[in-house]
Amino acid sequence: MTDHLEYNGYLGSAEVSVEDGTLHGKLLFIRDVVTYEAATVPDLKIAFREAVDDYLQTCSELGDEPEKPCKGTFNVRVGPQRHRDIAIAARKQDLGLNDFVCLALDSVLERKYVVEHVHRHHVFVASAGELSETKVVTATTGLEAWESTGGIAQHH
Repeated sequence: MTDHLEYNGYLGSAEVSVEDGTLHGKLLFIRDVVTYEAATVPDLKIAFREAVDDYLQTCSELGDEPEKPCKGTFNVRVGPQRHRDIAIAARKQDLGLNDFVCLALDSVLERKYVVEHVHRHHVFVASAGELSETKVVTATTGLEAWESTGGIAQHH
């Protein structure tokens, strides 16, 4: 299942308005606002392509450079301590910060998930006046396993 449209290097959203029974979307990952709408999915695909073509033509007529989505750079705010930790880890592997982060992102993308989030639940069963504890599910993330004990998360 695809949740976006692609044409001529541009990406667009595909959304449903239940209120008025239309489909609509906008070009993604650019600052300019370019929207489109239609009554059916095939018509939405056509409207999306027409919106891209119209955007490119309008930019050309105005002498403006059209924005390109996902140019290859973006800023990530990680906080000073995480920045320091990443810089040290990259240096230990004799990598630049950019290469280290790209490898980490590639590693996550190859797994086809960002984070799998599961919780550990405790079920207490009363039997003949005594309580016994049964553990049901262990908390994990897609990258590391965690266990919660007495309100403290422990890394495995």
